[in-house]
Amino acid sequence: MSSPVLFDVLEQATARLQAAGSDEPQANAEWLLACVLGVTRTWLLAHRDYPLSNEELSQYHSYLTRKASGEPLAHIVGHQPFGGLDIRVSPEVLIPRPETEELVDIVTALFDKRGTYHFLDMCTGSGCIACLLAKRFARAQVLAVDVSEKALAVAQQNIRQFNLQERVYLLQSNLWEQVQGTFDLIVSNPPYIPTSIVDTLTPEVLCEPRLALDGGPDGLEVVRPLCRVAEDYLNPGGWLALELCQGQAAAVARGLTEIGWQATVKKDIVGIERFVLAQKLNK
Repeated sequence: MSSPVLFDVLEQATARLQAAGSDEPQANAEWLLACVLGVTRTWLLAHRDYPLSNEELSQYHSYLTRKASGEPLAHIVGHQPFGGLDIRVSPEVLIPRPETEELVDIVTALFDKRGTYHFLDMCTGSGCIACLLAKRFARAQVLAVDVSEKALAVAQQNIRQFNLQERVYLLQSNLWEQVQGTFDLIVSNPPYIPTSIVDTLTPEVLCEPRLALDGGPDGLEVVRPLCRVAEDYLNPGGWLALELCQGQAAAVARGLTEIGWQATVKKDIVGIERFVLAQKLNK
């Protein structure tokens, strides 16, 4: 009996994920098979008649079962693309999103890449922001802070895989409790989803740590104390940059303006007011 070929296997896998209600079933089927075979999705298109071994089929069916149950793709393959980096992820950290990559692009434009800086990544999770900033700014030192010891363990793996141990440092702290020093940039993708909304999220999102999602009754339970004393940790002319939920950015920017910041709201690529960029010029 001949081995099943790639095209037929993919067709069946796509139908299986579609029947399970998976988002983007064909794309997910392709990503999972590419991971099993150690190739790119483009390679799959050029090798439709490739015969899969029993071992490859077994691994692929195992992945499909996990995906059909609602497990995120990134958890199954163990990594997520982010700004040209392959960030290691696990169920202990939030999966890096394109919006967060946009946040890094926004703050990157604020600084000369040849300069020497001290950056702080608050609520670092996987360390994706800290690692990408360190890669973009070769002379920057980055402090990556999180309350979760398990998240910091994942961040440490990413720091090591990108050889950033000498410039990216980890600190376990509940927001500012253990933080010392001042910085040229404080950047954060904090938990910002209102509690009442969290349980309505998709099964895939609910596989991620609630600690990284749930921002309290109005979604700003972490954002408020983060902003309240941020100026004490900024160098003169330093910046505060936040990623927030739809409907929150304007209110947070107004609050910062009322206490003496210059704050602006930035839209993401789909037009949602997603980011707050603020500077305390009179410090």
